[in-house]
Amino acid sequence: MTFKTAGDRQNPAVMLIHGMISSGADCEPFGRCLADDYYVIMPTLDGHGDDGTDLLPLDGEVEKLVGYLKENGIRSLAMVQGSSMGAEIALAVAARLEEENIPLTCGFFDGGPFFHFNPVFRAFMHRKFRSLVKVFDTDDHEAAFNGLMNNPFLRFVAKDKAAQYEPLIRSVTRKRRHFSEKTVKNLVDICYKCDLPTFSPDAQKRMVFFFSDEEPARKSRKRLLRAYPSAEYRDIHGYAHCGFQTAQPEQYAEMLRLAIQKR
Repeated sequence: MTFKTAGDRQNPAVMLIHGMISSGADCEPFGRCLADDYYVIMPTLDGHGDDGTDLLPLDGEVEKLVGYLKENGIRSLAMVQGSSMGAEIALAVAARLEEENIPLTCGFFDGGPFFHFNPVFRAFMHRKFRSLVKVFDTDDHEAAFNGLMNNPFLRFVAKDKAAQYEPLIRSVTRKRRHFSEKTVKNLVDICYKCDLPTFSPDAQKRMVFFFSDEEPARKSRKRLLRAYPSAEYRDIHGYAHCGFQTAQPEQYAEMLRLAIQKR
């Protein structure tokens, strides 16, 4: 796991956690917009960078993220934000912070697929993702870009809005990347074997679950509403899964800033 930061370390800290097959660099377009007011921490999860690591199970990734805060003397967070798979990791980070009495002003969870599917479905998705990540294992960046843009799973998630992902996909395919079998297994488990942690009503009021009204991950909202009735739920129209942050990073950053200030 590696970390990029932006902004003055004396400012309140925010942590932005990217989604699967992405990296911390892909949070920079909106993260940099927050850096005038916040110390912005953008980790690249294990198995997603070039540091030779494999993605760990959820608890292992959370341990490293919270450990980084402690090691660097960061005693509170203004926000932990996560995108897609990163939203599930961010939720687990929020739970760990509460357990350890580390203050968190706001948790913002964008497009998280907060499902707990059976082993048969997870095995099916494992095959899908194992096929998908092969796209990255080439030095032909244009072929990787076209392969991902035309991938059936991305087309399913994006529906008719795949063009919103072009900047992100250009970023994630700009160099050869290898995703190990262990990484693929753990990202499937994190995405589709989500145990929702318990939060007090007061902690729930500091949580925002954000979805495009057309994305498949939004179907997990019913499960979230049962677990966290006091949380805030927001939808946006006209964007694909996590597409608002990619297409409109400045507006997205302002939305995050207002979510912190509201609390």
